[in-house]
Amino acid sequence: MLASIQGLSDAQWKFKPAPTVWSVQECAEHIILSEDYIFGMEQQLIKSPAVERPANSNLEFDKVLATKVQDRSQKAQAPEPLVPSQRFATPADAIREFTLRRDKTIAYVKTTSDDLRVHVGPGPAGPMDAYQALILLAAHSARHTAQIREVQGNAGYPKTAAAARFLVLYVLAHVRLDQLTPQQMAKLQEHGAYLQAQAAQGVIIWGGRTLDPVHPHGYVEIQAASAAEAKAYVDNDPAVKAGFFDCTVEAFSEIPHTARPQVASLEGERR
Repeated sequence: MLASIQGLSDAQWKFKPAPTVWSVQECAEHIILSEDYIFGMEQQLIKSPAVERPANSNLEFDKVLATKVQDRSQKAQAPEPLVPSQRFATPADAIREFTLRRDKTIAYVKTTSDDLRVHVGPGPAGPMDAYQALILLAAHSARHTAQIREVQGNAGYPKTAAAARFLVLYVLAHVRLDQLTPQQMAKLQEHGAYLQAQAAQGVIIWGGRTLDPVHPHGYVEIQAASAAEAKAYVDNDPAVKAGFFDCTVEAFSEIPHTARPQVASLEGERR
């Protein structure tokens, strides 16, 4: 889903092929809302009494379930809690929220010791176990990502404009690097993780920091559909939210064929 909405313009984000057809914005919101909704269903199944493992708790039925959910020829009405209402104004807002929710799901899947095959409840293709509820969650995301692609394939979908480039300058605000507390250093580590995630998503083109051990400056070049989207990138940085940085954002034109430094953060050892 993330790749399908990254860098969209406002017109692309809100385009509706028809009055009763969801926009990309609405499809993405539905996916985001469904993440917690379906994960909540799985958690309720886990709380139900364990039963003998059902006959359809097997790989064959898992595949049937995933295929059935992703079949776009079969339409379904979204329950009221999952009906979109333009909660996420920009793709960046949606990406941030989906990532938070999906990371929680992934953490559970990686660490759970729950016996997922012996807790059973109703599902769209008949009774399903808790493991299959997680398959439902993933298949549901894939179903509506395909719906996003359908919207983008519509003849009236706005054309993609070349992404603009912006240079972001980070300066530590009201503090020296060697005066940061452990709590502040932890926030800078969150900043570093944010930069790496944005680089992985293709938002950051290059970046780095000066080597001043006390008053380092950080620079990143980003691509965004608009100045508003570039500002949203800055506003969503955890260290900016915490007030550790003063930031400026300027439209930027790169000299062709220049070497690009590796993305880095302002985090570092205290001296």
